[in-house]
Amino acid sequence: MNNIQYEEAVEKISFILLSQLIAQSDASFEGLVKLKEKIRHFVYDRKKIQLLLPAFPCKTNNLNKVLGHNPDIGEYLVLRKFVGTIRDIQAIYDPGVSFYVFSDYHTFSDYISVDLAHHYDYADGLKKMVGRMNASDSLKIVNFEDFEEFDGISDTEYFTALKDKFGDKDYEQNFSELKLRNNKMNNTYLGLKKFMSQDQQHILAKFSHKAGRKRLAEMAKGMMVQGKALDNFLQQKFADCIRLSIHEHPMIGKKYSLYLFDEPRFKTPWHSTMMFDAHSGNFLVDAHEQHLKKHGVIPVSYEDQPWCLIKLTASAELAPQLTKIRARLQNEKFGLILESSDSTLPITLLNQKDLNQLVKEFGTVTLRGFQALSEPAQMEAWYSRRGAIVPWQFGQLNKITPPASLSNAAKSTASLAIDWNLVCPPTYMGIHPSKYAYEDFTPHEFALYSHRNDTNQNPEASNVVIDSVLAGLIIDGQEREKLRQTSLKYELEENHLGTVSNTHPLIIQCPQTRQETLRWWKSGHQGHALEPLPAHQTSIETSPAYTDCQTLEARLLEICMDPRVCIRYHVTEGDLMLFNNHTTLQSMVALNGNNELWHMQLQPNSVNSPWQPYNRVELHQAS
Repeated sequence: MNNIQYEEAVEKISFILLSQLIAQSDASFEGLVKLKEKIRHFVYDRKKIQLLLPAFPCKTNNLNKVLGHNPDIGEYLVLRKFVGTIRDIQAIYDPGVSFYVFSDYHTFSDYISVDLAHHYDYADGLKKMVGRMNASDSLKIVNFEDFEEFDGISDTEYFTALKDKFGDKDYEQNFSELKLRNNKMNNTYLGLKKFMSQDQQHILAKFSHKAGRKRLAEMAKGMMVQGKALDNFLQQKFADCIRLSIHEHPMIGKKYSLYLFDEPRFKTPWHSTMMFDAHSGNFLVDAHEQHLKKHGVIPVSYEDQPWCLIKLTASAELAPQLTKIRARLQNEKFGLILESSDSTLPITLLNQKDLNQLVKEFGTVTLRGFQALSEPAQMEAWYSRRGAIVPWQFGQLNKITPPASLSNAAKSTASLAIDWNLVCPPTYMGIHPSKYAYEDFTPHEFALYSHRNDTNQNPEASNVVIDSVLAGLIIDGQEREKLRQTSLKYELEENHLGTVSNTHPLIIQCPQTRQETLRWWKSGHQGHALEPLPAHQTSIETSPAYTDCQTLEARLLEICMDPRVCIRYHVTEGDLMLFNNHTTLQSMVALNGNNELWHMQLQPNSVNSPWQPYNRVELHQAS
């Protein structure tokens, strides 16, 4: 690299950090200059960009605030945000990033009344989350136990050892006098007292009023003294790192504040509970008890642990009905199942806008245990309220059955390739790539309803749905960039519907969420349980990095079938499944026995959709 390329890398990395992580509160030009100087130091030496964030100690003991002592979707969303930033820097800077999260539990352990075992459960949970995003080599959860200065010291003694080895005795001894001479220090002290009075309210309730006030003063002073010792330790061990902070600091080049969540406030997942508001489509960060004051709130579990809350639209009269619904996620932020304990509960109870946002956020939503749909007309009537339906020659609803069944059903005798819905529109739809872009004709959602299900199906034959956004996150940023610049050409064989060849980039930006998502149609398979598709051959149309398509497809298959990004599932009779067609890929086994699925697709929200009235004439002529 020459100096121009070095400076270009400095500018790009600075932009990524400022746009994705750093809060820029009370920013100064001096702070920007110092940030770039830090980055320039790494870039010119071709070293990893080093970031340090002291945070993630443990969940508070206050269950009015949190769901439990294990990390949940709050921590996951923050770590996923960090991994996204890491991948973006990797994409433009080959040495990459070392992002250190220093868990500061032991720094404050004597004041927060959280069991040591709970801290380790929490830390192990964080590491598991990072591992499931394949980022353990770049995002490192560390603690005092990882440093030689604490070798031979019991973890129960880290608190005292930190103060003894790195504390500022003058600061501690003269604390009261210093506090009265420094407004910032005094405000920090008063703020800590107020915060701890709320956070430790159940612990402090055991004290008399006078003793409680004394204990609060001890906590606030002690935490500031310990914070000083931690700063000294981190400055010694991580002197070269760009120092991040969960607290508000002026951006003058010392500590760079960051918002952990999308909202511009300094909130943390270890003192809060996440609730997804299905009406607005946003995660709300607040105390657990505050969320529960709202109507229509139901808990969500993941791996049998409390994970988050979802707020569904409901009047005070209908809210009790929603308590019959249990919710769980199949992956950390993917594959939502809403299961009714009452088989007479109609799916019309669920607000259509809520379902739109749930599908957009969680990729797939399965409605299970609700009142059955006995006729296709019921499915058509309900689903058409979600939007305009993609028309096929056989109608809006496609009955999918095993061979030699209904005449208007798509027949399938083979397991499916990996693909997305309407990857290959039939000629009669009049969809040509010269006129219509991907987002013009690709359904943003499709639905499957299991009308009949043969319980004797092979239990080893499972369907697969792939989180195609996460698929791009678990790979190194350099590899993702190569895939993003690669387009595949799909050469199609003629069939009874008529087909044309088409070309798609491997990674595109989702039209709905603006996230990058993987688009791939696995080659060499015939038959399709959802749409009639011809066999096809795949070749590399454009790529700066790949020349052998067979090797590339083998790598894509490895990514897609990674258990971290794909869910294997079996359909239960009566299941109604909604899929985000932009952020998922699917592979379904062929039906057999006495099975029947009903399949419908929503038209995209595009002004240039082939089903717009001014384009529909051409479509009719093509048919």
